[in-house]
Amino acid sequence: MRSIRYNYSSMKHILSLLILVLTFVHSFSQSNFEPQLLILAPSNVKYEKSMDSVIAVFNKKIEMQYGKSSEMGKQLNSAEFQKQSVNMKRIAESSYNFGKSMDYGSQISFLSQNYLLYRFYEKFPNLLILLDSNKSDGSLHDLHDMAIRAQMQYILNFPSVEFYKQDGESYSKIRVQLYDQFSNGLLIDSMYIGNSLNPSFEFACENGTFNCTINNALSPSLDGIIREISLNSPTLQNERKLAKERAAVLMNDYYKKPFDKAFISSIIASKDTNINLKNLYQLMVSDDKAKFVGFFLEKVQPQDFRGISKNQRDANVNIISGKSIKDSGFLNAIPQTYAYIVKGVIYKNKWYFEKSNVTYFEPEDNEEGRLQFLNNLQEWNFFAVGSTKPNPDFWETSLFAKIQDKRKDPDWDKYGNNIWKSEEEENRKYIGMYEIVVDQLKEKDQPQIKHVTIH
Repeated sequence: MRSIRYNYSSMKHILSLLILVLTFVHSFSQSNFEPQLLILAPSNVKYEKSMDSVIAVFNKKIEMQYGKSSEMGKQLNSAEFQKQSVNMKRIAESSYNFGKSMDYGSQISFLSQNYLLYRFYEKFPNLLILLDSNKSDGSLHDLHDMAIRAQMQYILNFPSVEFYKQDGESYSKIRVQLYDQFSNGLLIDSMYIGNSLNPSFEFACENGTFNCTINNALSPSLDGIIREISLNSPTLQNERKLAKERAAVLMNDYYKKPFDKAFISSIIASKDTNINLKNLYQLMVSDDKAKFVGFFLEKVQPQDFRGISKNQRDANVNIISGKSIKDSGFLNAIPQTYAYIVKGVIYKNKWYFEKSNVTYFEPEDNEEGRLQFLNNLQEWNFFAVGSTKPNPDFWETSLFAKIQDKRKDPDWDKYGNNIWKSEEEENRKYIGMYEIVVDQLKEKDQPQIKHVTIH
C-alpha cells in the first residue's frame, strides 16, 4: 500500500508530481472531464490560542514555497509544463494560485485536492479537481450559483473549521459538504472530529500535532466523498453493469465446464507439494494446447501474519479481509480460504509453469470462493474490451506477458540510462520470450523476496 504524508512539508512536491507523473493524458472538453470537482476554501475558521507559533511557522513555509521566485512558479512557466494536457495544467495552476494565499486553515482544501487526485487519477485520467479561494456559507443557493459559474458538477465545501483543545488534547472539527449540481442537493453535510493521534498509512503525521487532527478528520470525510462521486459516476455505473454481466457469463459458461484434469496432471509432478491437484476446480487450455491456467482453492489451518511471512510456501501473497488493517487483532487472524492459479506455457518442447496470484480471503463458503476467484478473469483480460465476449488475444495478455525491448519504450530517453539500465541489460537476450520461461531460465538459486499485499 502506498504511504503518503499529508501535511505542509509535502506541499512543495505537489506541482512537481502533477507535472512529472500525471502525463500522457489526452485533452478533453469541459463536458468530458470526470469527475468535475471544485474545492472551496474553508469559510469560517476558529483557532486555538496556543496555535500562534504553529501558524507562524506554517505561513513562513508557504511564503517561501509560493513567492515570486519559487520553484513552483518556474515550473508553471516551463516548456515541459506547457506540453501537459488541458486538465493537468488547470489543476496545477489552480493549486499554485490557491497556495499563494493559503493559510493554516485553508490547507484543508489543498490536502483534500492532493488526496482525491491520488485516489481518482488511475480510474479517471480525465479528472478535473480544482481549488478556489472563494468561500461559501453552505446554502444551496450559494453553492448552486458557484457551480454554475465554474461549470462544475460537484463542489466540496468546508463551511466551518474549529481547532481546539479539550482535556489537554488537540482536536479539529470540520464541517464537510459535497454539493451536486445535477440534483441541486447536498450528498454529504456532516461534521467530522479529528484527534491528534497518528493514523499512519496515507494520512501519517507527527503524533500530537494539529496536523494530525486535520488528517484524522479528513480521512473519513474524503472516503465519503469518493464513495458518493463513485456511486454517481456514469463511467463506474457502466463498469459495474458490465462486470455483473461478465460474472454471469463466467458462472454459467465456464465455472462448471468439464475439463481434462489428466492434461495438467501430466505436466505437474505429484511430488510438487506446493501445488495440490486435488484442489483444482477449473482448467482452461489454449486451442493449440501450448498454454494453460488452472484455478485452485482450499481451506487452510488458522495462522497469523507472522506465520505467513516466515513460511516459504509462496513468494507473493495477497490478503483480502473484511477487517481494516487498523483494527485490533487484524494481523492475528488471516482468512482461511486459500486460492491461487497455476499457469504454464510450452517452450522448446518443455513445459514451464508457475504458481501465482496467491490470495487469502473470506467468502461465505468454498462455492462462493471458487466463483469469486474465477471472477478475477475480468481483471486478467479474459474478455474483449467493453464486451462479454472472450478476448481472442487472452493467451497473449497479462498472464502470459513477454519480455519487452525497453529501448523501444517512449520513455527510454528519460529512464533508460538510470532506472531501467540494469534490467534492460539483464533481459536483452530474452526479448520476445514469455516471462514464465525467462524467470526459470535465470539462476534458480537467487533468493526470493517475499511480498504481502493487504486489502
